[in-house]
Amino acid sequence: MFRTPAGEARYFAAYAATLALWPVPVESGDVPTRFGPTHVLRCGPPEAPPLVLLPGQAVSATMWHANVGALSQAYRLYAPDIVGDLGKSRCTRPPQAPADFSDWLSDVLDGLGLAAAHVAGLSYGGYIALRLAIGAPQRVRKLVVMAPAGLRPFRPQYFLRMASVFLPGPLASKQRALLGTVAPAADPVVKQMLTTTDFRYSMYYPPLCTDAELRGLQAPTLLLIGDREVVFDPRQVLQRAAGLIPGIETGLIPNAGHALTLDHPELVNARLLAFLAQPA
Repeated sequence: MFRTPAGEARYFAAYAATLALWPVPVESGDVPTRFGPTHVLRCGPPEAPPLVLLPGQAVSATMWHANVGALSQAYRLYAPDIVGDLGKSRCTRPPQAPADFSDWLSDVLDGLGLAAAHVAGLSYGGYIALRLAIGAPQRVRKLVVMAPAGLRPFRPQYFLRMASVFLPGPLASKQRALLGTVAPAADPVVKQMLTTTDFRYSMYYPPLCTDAELRGLQAPTLLLIGDREVVFDPRQVLQRAAGLIPGIETGLIPNAGHALTLDHPELVNARLLAFLAQPA
């Protein structure tokens, strides 16, 4: 997925630096999918219920370093690098339609020997979690989406914020532009994202989920979003989801931006664990 060995080495060093922050023992390996070998990080008791964690766009599965300590106490965690995006997965067939993500993640579950799992995702990962729940509802026990793409359009000014990241300036200003907040836990993730590399992107810009798709969701669903969200209007996201998704539980995380899992991991972990522990 890299054009040069030097670019690959720079990125893998940044990946390893973030993975080193995981507070629990972690295993890794690839599983085959029709879109290419997918790299998956695994931790937690093997006999515990499975929970799949999907990262945001342009970051890897290593971004869950602030969450896995608490979550792995009760769940076996599986964190794949999204195919076509930054990470260690190798894309041989780029996703070209929303249904491709349901197919890809179904293949990942097959490769892990999982008939179904709880699925949680942040941003781009939240969109992919939604696509699995829409396209293969039998694979999703409970669904957790955090600041997910696919519910409301991006704010036009966010694209200007993204462009500003490539201008000279301190890491804190780049983090604030991308995420709306500055949190120490996000520093290694942003550094990894901004590592100079020559990665061959095959990412897919997610369209909005339709009203009919959201009304048809069957899995119990939790939606969390920060009150300082910068990518889209958080209250519009909550309003659309609450009006369409059956029985959805929602939460607005105070003083959190787009990376709410890193801004306030203790709050997010507690909400997620409480939701998953409820009887289905």
